[in-house]
Amino acid sequence: MDCMTTKLNEKDQFIANIKNSDSTLAKYYHLDAMDEQNYKKRLLSENNGREASLAKIIEAYMDDLTLDYQQNKNLKALSKGAKVVIGGQQAGLFGGPLYTFHKIFSIITLSEKLSKDYDTHVVPVFWIAGEDHDFDEVNHTYVFNEHTATLQKIKYSTMTPPESSVSKYTPDKEALHKALNQFFKELKETEASPKLLNMCRKIIDNYDGWTDMFKALLHEVFKHYGLLLIDANDKALRHLEKPMFKDIIKNHNLVDDAFRQTQAQTITDGLDQMIQTETNVHLFMDDGGVRQLLTFENGRFYLNKSEKSFSEQELLNMVETDPEKFSNNVVTRPVMEEWLFNTVAFIGGPSEIKYWTELSEVFRTLQVDMPIVLPRLRITYLNTKIEKLVAQYRLNCNNIIEKGIEADKTKFIRSKASQSFIEQIEALKEQQNDLFQSLQAEVKDNHDNKVLLNKNNEIHQKQFDYLIKRYLLNVERENDISMKHFELISQTLHPMGGLQERIWNPLQIMNDFGIEVFSPSTYPPLSYTFDHILIKP
Repeated sequence: MDCMTTKLNEKDQFIANIKNSDSTLAKYYHLDAMDEQNYKKRLLSENNGREASLAKIIEAYMDDLTLDYQQNKNLKALSKGAKVVIGGQQAGLFGGPLYTFHKIFSIITLSEKLSKDYDTHVVPVFWIAGEDHDFDEVNHTYVFNEHTATLQKIKYSTMTPPESSVSKYTPDKEALHKALNQFFKELKETEASPKLLNMCRKIIDNYDGWTDMFKALLHEVFKHYGLLLIDANDKALRHLEKPMFKDIIKNHNLVDDAFRQTQAQTITDGLDQMIQTETNVHLFMDDGGVRQLLTFENGRFYLNKSEKSFSEQELLNMVETDPEKFSNNVVTRPVMEEWLFNTVAFIGGPSEIKYWTELSEVFRTLQVDMPIVLPRLRITYLNTKIEKLVAQYRLNCNNIIEKGIEADKTKFIRSKASQSFIEQIEALKEQQNDLFQSLQAEVKDNHDNKVLLNKNNEIHQKQFDYLIKRYLLNVERENDISMKHFELISQTLHPMGGLQERIWNPLQIMNDFGIEVFSPSTYPPLSYTFDHILIKP
């Protein structure tokens, strides 16, 4: 496989601003990601003393997996105080969108680079956001049918979606197998298909929880890189988090003020508002199997989906005895993650890293150091067929990835059409317009005739436009093979009007490129970059 980087002309300059050490972002990120001294500073920073406990918790969490030598090595290093590069994602169906894998590759790539550059041991850790309860975000994926050049939505359907954290959800295996079969029905049959399908079926059969299946898939793909996995909703992890939960409850007013004031300042400085939340406590609590937001009003903490309320001391007592009832929201989750781990750098998606600008003072309020914040790698896969079609029609990959293929498609159809025919219709439009202008003077004193003339001209102009449109549509139909080619290119490089990695599923790549496509022996060695990466077989 070949790997090359390319520069895209992006409308959103946020990532470019990080690369350029933008002074506005410097107000909110505690450390400049482009200053090498900051990596050394983080690597030499004092540990928090929780690393040994964390290593035991992660080892127990991964106990149902067969660990690779490199994973055991990383667990041992973590227990002895090794720093980490970390990032996370929700547990999507069959791995979710491709960018989940790209986030993991970013974590692995940066941890390897830092280990080499600073002659130390930096551990890659992936944080599964199993505490999330928004099931609609993770219960579906997409598969591309090359034969029909269409994207199909594959959904795990259930009449009883979880109201609590996804980690606590046990899906119906029969429904999962049905969704998996639908997914593979759309895929083209390759040498990898039977083995890949069998691996997925075994995962469904051998694991019961939604996030456990997600964990097992990630483990199968990334174990040889030494990746460590942890679920944010792990019970043992919750017990370790008790001190921070208590701090958030005790200082909820200061935390909320810090967040609101910083967010207001980011908006004043021209940054987009990213976080929308009505809570002023920034914690969830599980009550009766329902994950509910806590809010504070008139000296009491209230649940947003029931009439229950609690005093501060009652909540603190519950944290001490049942910490697994509590979980973070978008404001406090990053702080909790960094309080737990000795982190050099956090890797996030383009939107995710924007959230962190609004949390600058929340970190300071809770006395937690913000790590270096970096965007994940962005990757597009270009198979041989698409590469040949792009060359055949003399197209530009970058333009298609950025903007889609409609302009190229229109240009192609126009090239196959009679320019003389179109020009003559355009001439008729001009003649009609000239006649309209002339006739306007004849009816200037009669309102009803003016309305009649305007309407008549509008009808004529629309008919000419319709004639050109239908003529070009007929030309398009005459070139149906080429139109399918354009659709193949579009749904591969710019599916649903966006980046491939936001829509396509990693199983598609494993099916097309080989089941071992993401393994160290096959995947091209990546270097951390702000540029877009194109990978070809």
